[in-house]
Amino acid sequence: MKTGTTPEVKVKRFHIDGAGARPNGGGSGYAWIRLGTENQRVKRIDGLTNNQAEYRALLAVLEYVTGGSHLSISTDSQLVCEQFCGRYAVRDPKLKELLSQARKIIAEKDLTVEVRWIPREQNFAGRLLEM
Repeated sequence: MKTGTTPEVKVKRFHIDGAGARPNGGGSGYAWIRLGTENQRVKRIDGLTNNQAEYRALLAVLEYVTGGSHLSISTDSQLVCEQFCGRYAVRDPKLKELLSQARKIIAEKDLTVEVRWIPREQNFAGRLLEM
């Protein structure tokens, strides 16, 4: 390595999405996809609200990656994005707990995480939930 240069940071890019339960309690779950790879996950868990499912997708990515990773996570959930970034308050106790779990994983794994909002039609993870 040359003196005075810094190594380039490799950012792992993900799209996440969640789907809330239908009136009968079924059909909820979440998905993530790592862009530029074949890596993806879909998990069905009945009884989740849409926001709980979105947070579960975020947690799944954080649990999947190795320590020290730099992440760019895109979601079509404005609420999750804004709450994660600290611009919206988290009033729902269940969402507060999910965000707390995310922060704990980030600290334990020494992750650098950026969460940003994208329009639903640009979210590749949402297509996984439609299958």
